[in-house]
Amino acid sequence: MRCKLLLLLLFATPSLYSQGNCTIYPEGSEEREACQLCHQAIEFPQGSRESQILFDQAIEIGPNYAWAYYQKSIPYLKRGFLTEGLAILNKAVALNPLDYLCYRAYWYWQYKNYELCVNDLETYYAMPNAFIQQTPGGEKNMKNILALAYAKTNRLSQGIDIMEKHINSFETDSDIDLTDYHTLGVLYFKSNQFEKAIEAFQKQLSLIEITDTHYFLGLTFEKTQNYSEALVALNKALESLDQPNRYSNYNAGFPVYRNDIIGLLNTIQPKPKKE
Repeated sequence: MRCKLLLLLLFATPSLYSQGNCTIYPEGSEEREACQLCHQAIEFPQGSRESQILFDQAIEIGPNYAWAYYQKSIPYLKRGFLTEGLAILNKAVALNPLDYLCYRAYWYWQYKNYELCVNDLETYYAMPNAFIQQTPGGEKNMKNILALAYAKTNRLSQGIDIMEKHINSFETDSDIDLTDYHTLGVLYFKSNQFEKAIEAFQKQLSLIEITDTHYFLGLTFEKTQNYSEALVALNKALESLDQPNRYSNYNAGFPVYRNDIIGLLNTIQPKPKKE
């Protein structure tokens, strides 16, 4: 599973797969020169004056070279300059939507523009050549982001459908991404399908332990009045917070904090399991 994630990072991330060998472009072409300038630019710290000047030169020489716009946009987006970053990134998307729609959708997601995130990802997955793409950090398949964005816009059934089809596309659980079952479980929980949520969370915990999953499992047990199991799950969530190498569930959509766990624990009285 971890090997699969590494391969996805190597081959399905725009910063890596879009540019590797400038010699694929004809010698003396605008694209070859722009590509070479971009490779010079990324030798400097991201967002530095030197790198931005080189990206500007690449864009001037090769105005149809999408990777230059993409690379130039990154420091703006990371530093919170969404308007400026998107104005640049939009040009990369217009030139090469297959490579850059998911990246733009990711930043819409980060800045809570969920409708625009959904629009980009629906457009992307409708393209005949759409392929597997991860979030830039590699922690989630973008199908998770689409499903969570559906949930944020009150389209839980569509989110569930996306995740069920995504998970069912794999032959074995060992091929499933690290947090797929957690995402599906949260969507089941939000739609009051508690038994399915419990099953999904338990499958998630059989693959990798996540604090958020323990919490949501406890919350689901609490909703079904299974208080003893709820306490077990919530105490495991609390214990896992202090584990030095615990898995951080980035881009969870519905993050869990220590106060959430403690607050729920304090509301549950040790009661017998529901008959």
